[in-house]
Amino acid sequence: MSRQTPAMEQTLRPVELPELPGDGAESSRLPELRMQRARVAGGQLHFDGATALDEALRHGIFSVEIPPEMAMTAGDLFAHNFFRAKEGDELDEFRGYREVHLEAGYEGFVDHEVDQWENFYAERRNWPCLPDGVVRLGEQLSELGVVVLRSVLRHAAVPEGDWPKVTGGVTEGLGHHMLGFNHFRPEKPVRGAKFHRDSGWVTLVRATDPGLVCLVGDRMFRASTPPGHLVVNFGSSMEVLTQQLQRRVHAVVHGVARTERRPGARHRTSYVLFLDSDLRAAIYRYDDEGVAHRVARRGSAKEAARVLARPVHSSES
Repeated sequence: MSRQTPAMEQTLRPVELPELPGDGAESSRLPELRMQRARVAGGQLHFDGATALDEALRHGIFSVEIPPEMAMTAGDLFAHNFFRAKEGDELDEFRGYREVHLEAGYEGFVDHEVDQWENFYAERRNWPCLPDGVVRLGEQLSELGVVVLRSVLRHAAVPEGDWPKVTGGVTEGLGHHMLGFNHFRPEKPVRGAKFHRDSGWVTLVRATDPGLVCLVGDRMFRASTPPGHLVVNFGSSMEVLTQQLQRRVHAVVHGVARTERRPGARHRTSYVLFLDSDLRAAIYRYDDEGVAHRVARRGSAKEAARVLARPVHSSES
């Protein structure tokens, strides 16, 4: 495992985690997080209320209205079908992705043995393997994610001239843009998806079913997506960069409750767009004088992010 720097250890400290609930009565007893809501206009994020964006950054999560030009249908169909075998009809372009193999070890189909979670991941260079409508949606999600990133860096007073360096070019549309599609198998009597922080800058989440939970302070909340919105959460790169700035951005710890379904009911699915730096890029942190320092290699930050949400029970690790 790559060594963490002291700066990363201070910010990305492990936390003691509660048990993830089921999505029935257990989840309903959790308080609902009042997520701030944003919209995009003129290439920038806009919130209602002078302090709404600051609260969103403290929570590490908020929602953004889906732009009217963004059609979600192809992504929804892919999420509902990627794990299924082909059946010989018009939906087959969205099926059969258990058998699609991509060259990177972290891409392609992934079965999480101790979670209900199974996924299909594809980085932007591999999007040609996806249906055309999903590729178009991926490009739109990437553009939206860059708008979110630039707006937050501007609000945090990160000098615009530093953006390409400290984000590894992500603000300019470069870097690591990855789509991930999630299916939660209710027949498995285990948690939905483990608590974790994302490793990168910005994650956009399309989730029309309940089940997302997050930790804000010392409390666990339900994080339901408002109709017509995407959920946005921040990763560890953003937290490390801003930890000594006046406006710090929190990398939220989140997971998915155990999905419970009647036989024959539609399963829970979701999908995400991750904006991350290239694996060869460095990770930076500003000091209290506003100077950006390189504190780790990108790979070190990824490994740190993988382990920093530490379960209470070793059987869940």
